[in-house]
Amino acid sequence: MKHLLTVLIALLFLALQACEGPEGPAGAQGPAGKDGANGQNAGFVYFEGFKDSLRCATCHTPDADTALFMAAKTLEYESAGHMEGTSWARGINSGDCASCHITEGYLESARGNFASQATKLYSHGSQPGCFTCHSPHKAGSFAVRKTDAIKVKSFVAGAADLQFNVGSSNTCVTCHRTRETSPMTNSVFVNGVSGNPDPTKTAATDSIEIKTSRFYPHYGVQGQILTGKGGFEFTGYTYPSSYHTNLAAAKNIQCSDCHMANPTVIVNGTPVAGGHTLKIGYSSISTDSANNMVNVAGCRTTGCHPSAFTANTVTATVFAAFKQSGQKALQDSMATLKSMLVSKGWLDPATDLAKLTGGKLVIKPAYKAGALFNYFFLEHEGSHGMHNMQYAQALLNASLAELRKP
Repeated sequence: MKHLLTVLIALLFLALQACEGPEGPAGAQGPAGKDGANGQNAGFVYFEGFKDSLRCATCHTPDADTALFMAAKTLEYESAGHMEGTSWARGINSGDCASCHITEGYLESARGNFASQATKLYSHGSQPGCFTCHSPHKAGSFAVRKTDAIKVKSFVAGAADLQFNVGSSNTCVTCHRTRETSPMTNSVFVNGVSGNPDPTKTAATDSIEIKTSRFYPHYGVQGQILTGKGGFEFTGYTYPSSYHTNLAAAKNIQCSDCHMANPTVIVNGTPVAGGHTLKIGYSSISTDSANNMVNVAGCRTTGCHPSAFTANTVTATVFAAFKQSGQKALQDSMATLKSMLVSKGWLDPATDLAKLTGGKLVIKPAYKAGALFNYFFLEHEGSHGMHNMQYAQALLNASLAELRKP
């Protein structure tokens, strides 16, 4: 009897299963789960995560092969100074320099929105590359990483920090600015107190004691001079700026307009100027020869110097004639300033650094050290005045005038 009951229950269960209707339509998709935490070693490409709704095929498609697109840009970038071994090596095992000279240090600084420098030491850092300036997975495009304003620290007493805000150029100025800590930090003393050179310390008894041969805030001060700031401004003088500054302030010109001007120049099958080479001057012979040509495609842009050149590239001689009126005067002034600084014993002509005696250089009145500061500021900026000719010349004129005073 029990066996019969078991069989009947089993048959009933099978009958009920057989009567089950077809599966209904799928319900609405549930909400997306929260993003997982980024891995500690996820790498520079992924540390910011991915933009919502971004799909691999958005970019990685046969019609617009991202790999080939990246390869073309990478070929150009291999000619850029950012990829050179001397620049890259500066960031290895250097907490001060890693922020800009190696990718890993830049990543560390980027995590804090560039408010501070990297502090870690990287013994196996890599050169700055595509994902240093771009964050395509987070942004969903190849827009540059930093477009909002960035602070540029002042190393002159009484001068406020600069808020640099020139659009896409802000990415360039994450590095082409003074460092948060420089060789001057804790190495300059005004009247016995740690500080920065001060234009108001004009009394004969005011002294500045410099305990570093590197009396400058950084080599990369291009962002400051472009905006007409950053130099040691002696009181009683005016400091005008060139038209480049007006264009930059209105965001009508970007660093890329000149340094990445297209079309890219090719020599012997190698990109040498324009595009992601970031270069303006180049050699028409080989990459190992001295520059004898200039890519002026950016200069010919409407609103700049369209009538000055008839081609996108000109010889260095033609370009020199174009800039002769302003740059020759500036170069002559730089040479005069250097000679005067050497004569005073403040500049070592052999090293082109501040000349220390017994580990220090003492200058009285203290404010005159501004002439030495301006020499380094303009020498290291590297454009020979091209970024802002009028401001550079004004700094030189004031420096020379003050040094000539008894």
